[in-house]
Amino acid sequence: MKQIKAIRKRMHQPAGRTIHPDQFQDFVLVRYGLTLKKRLRGIDKETVQRFLQELLVVTPIDQTWALPTILRATLRSIGNKVPYQFYRIVTKEWTEVQHFLQREIPAVPLENRILVTDPVSDNQLQEIVSAELAGNTMVEMVHDNPAMQKIVTDEPYTTLQTNLLNDGKIDWQKVAAVSTPIHFDPEVAEDAGTRQWLEQLIKE
Repeated sequence: MKQIKAIRKRMHQPAGRTIHPDQFQDFVLVRYGLTLKKRLRGIDKETVQRFLQELLVVTPIDQTWALPTILRATLRSIGNKVPYQFYRIVTKEWTEVQHFLQREIPAVPLENRILVTDPVSDNQLQEIVSAELAGNTMVEMVHDNPAMQKIVTDEPYTTLQTNLLNDGKIDWQKVAAVSTPIHFDPEVAEDAGTRQWLEQLIKE
């Protein structure tokens, strides 16, 4: 909260003024802290914030935001830096996150406003997230194994994705089963705060 207050003070703008593109990420994260974050519970607060931070890093601000493309790009950038529980929380909270993006991003007072288009349907969400989970699993399976890398094709990847779904919905028990042997290690974190968050996340 101290960080948010400091950013708000630094970014205060008289009515009708625009902000510089360099202030965009801070502006959106302040809006998150003032709105959506207050409605989330427990570890979901930090998890969604970290998802938004990654989204803001990988998404240019000088274009129309097509949400399916942005969601795929963000999850692909995150990859195996987080355990599967991260994906479960993002999936659970996606409706709220999407509403936040649709409401807040076009309202950011940039000189050239951003248009947010193509909301992600629930079917698209399940497909996009399951595809990334399957891809992450395959990457871990062939990691440091050149022989396996040569024989892996798109077929086992798509088969795994299909197996993670049950009636078009991600079966998180199946995801847990294929993820358990991989054994995510929180020690990969870049700092103590991230490590603490990851340690909490893998217990969810």
